[in-house]
Amino acid sequence: MKKIQIYLFLGVLVLGFNTSCKKFLDINENPNSPTSGTPELVLPQAIVRTAAMMPNLNNFGSRLMGYQANAGGYSGWGSVVSYNYTTGDYGSIFESTYKANEDFQVVINLSAGSADYGAFIAAAQIMQAYNFQTLVDIYNEIPYSEALKGSDFLQPKYDKGEDVYKALADSLDKAMATLDATTSTTNFVSADPLFKGNITRWLQFANTIKLRLILRSNGKVTFSNTSFNAAGFLKDDALVNPGYAKIDGKQNPMYSSWAYSAAGGSVSVAYIPTPYILAFYNGNKILDEARAKLVFKNGLAVPVNQLGYQGDDAAKGLTPSAWFIGTNATTLARIGILKGPEMGQPIMTASESYFLLAQANLKGITGTPADAEANFNSGILSSFRYLEKDHNGAISAGYNPQADFDKYQLENEDNPLVNFELATTDAEKVEAIVTQEYIANNMINGHQAWFEFLRTGYPRIEGPNTTANRINTFVSISSEASTANKLPNRLLYPASEYKYNDKNIPGNINPFSSKIFWAQ
Repeated sequence: MKKIQIYLFLGVLVLGFNTSCKKFLDINENPNSPTSGTPELVLPQAIVRTAAMMPNLNNFGSRLMGYQANAGGYSGWGSVVSYNYTTGDYGSIFESTYKANEDFQVVINLSAGSADYGAFIAAAQIMQAYNFQTLVDIYNEIPYSEALKGSDFLQPKYDKGEDVYKALADSLDKAMATLDATTSTTNFVSADPLFKGNITRWLQFANTIKLRLILRSNGKVTFSNTSFNAAGFLKDDALVNPGYAKIDGKQNPMYSSWAYSAAGGSVSVAYIPTPYILAFYNGNKILDEARAKLVFKNGLAVPVNQLGYQGDDAAKGLTPSAWFIGTNATTLARIGILKGPEMGQPIMTASESYFLLAQANLKGITGTPADAEANFNSGILSSFRYLEKDHNGAISAGYNPQADFDKYQLENEDNPLVNFELATTDAEKVEAIVTQEYIANNMINGHQAWFEFLRTGYPRIEGPNTTANRINTFVSISSEASTANKLPNRLLYPASEYKYNDKNIPGNINPFSSKIFWAQ
């Protein structure tokens, strides 16, 4: 793996940071023997680094799932519309994730043997599991058992995705046991930009990651333990916020990517939604005008384009982007997806947790099938709640998520994708759950929508990838994929791995024919 230098700096976080240009660990040094830093410094930086990766991950999934399409009149989209990925596409996902997990390993090693740092060790293990699952879900086989060991393994072997999944669940169990035994959290509270030292919420987060591992594995992994901690699962959004502010280098990463710079300059104009995703708001598939106004600039009137279509008559981009519903850089709506530069960065939403639970109920992983409807409804309600919250996490004045949810069900009273009791078979119920998860993930966690689609085949796409069929498929009309659905199945490993670890990379990897182990 490529070089990354140990470089810790004082004054980082909790009120400020700049992750984009900092390098923290060179694996040619040994993270098992760190020479500087403290857990209080390294843990928050690693969590914020993870949050900073979310826009890139979201973009990766959103361009595959129909949340984003190229605006008309532009050219040169390359693999975005062809899906013909190379080792140069999205390579920073692989590299940045390992950098973050190296930092978490430094936390573990610095904290070892101290009773006052049990929460630091557990939090670092939980975040490593969160990040490693993302890597497996994108690449399948990854360096794991020999990774994070510095100069002891400069060229770590690749482990099977199934084996990594099992090991991650075991690691989560150890982390939760540590948290259950933790009595001292004073130093942890001030170093935690995710849950502010709340042990119960860390346990719920760990449980939810473990649930996602078990559910997504599709029965292809024999886990050591399939029970869960008594703390339960996430009931509110997991938001990282070290003190984001309208200061250069300190803004929320999603806001900085899709809205305005700290100086007030607009950032993104070249992407707009597809007719496919808009169909889940404008009545073609589901009527949802309330969330359309929260998600899209101009609501249902937002311009759309079929992915891959580049004709001059197609819709143009919006300033700063199609997902900013404020007026300008100083007059913010404070709701929706881009609430402002100070907003917390979601790494897992409550709606995702509830939709995972609903699927798990149907499969008997936790709860009973009778619990699925309540969790399904809570997932939709949580989506309304997230979008109607302001940058401080409070429901904005004049908004009522419960009332909007009730209206949503009433306006779609005959639609089994909205009213769960109308879904009569397990297949119909899973389709309803994953489709609603797709809607809730719109431009928030697009990569999670992509993983669920590969695993379940939902939301449903039908017919050819043509402009005439654009409300029934999100597939690019410029697709070069050889698969039946004209979609890829994975990314290629980055060029840096072929340069530094070529002898261990699995052979014959193809973005179209090579699948993640849990995929359909």
